[in-house]
Amino acid sequence: MTDEKLGNYLKEISKPEAPAARGQEMLKVTLMNARRSSVIGAVLIILPGGLILLFLLQNSLHLAPGVTRWLAGEGTFLPLPARAIVAFVFLVGFPVLAVILNMLAITWYRYDRARKELTVTVRMRWINVLIIIAGSALASFYVLHLLADTIMNKG
Repeated sequence: MTDEKLGNYLKEISKPEAPAARGQEMLKVTLMNARRSSVIGAVLIILPGGLILLFLLQNSLHLAPGVTRWLAGEGTFLPLPARAIVAFVFLVGFPVLAVILNMLAITWYRYDRARKELTVTVRMRWINVLIIIAGSALASFYVLHLLADTIMNKG
């Protein structure tokens, strides 16, 4: 091969491109601060959890605390359907909101358009995981109680 042919061959070859570094493309940003969401989640679980504990104590010890008497309708101006909605939002909505906030705090989401895949990364912060479990259990407890009460009243 002569120098002229080698020069022409090298001019026609495409230049190699270095692959982009994968670490530089990705920036992980959480949607919520994990510490702040754990404090907010704890408050959103303690309030309805305390009310459920108060109801359980009232029924087991045959007490009549003022808060539960007020919710039962002796001191409120709200009609029964409005009280039911407020109680549902308080006893189910607050724990579900705590679960959502804590899930957003410990997960990262990344969508790769080239591969069409979604990558979910979970950071294990045990306090947030415990709040997620407690919030799910508290909301499930009340929903299952409502279902059982509805089934028992129809039977």
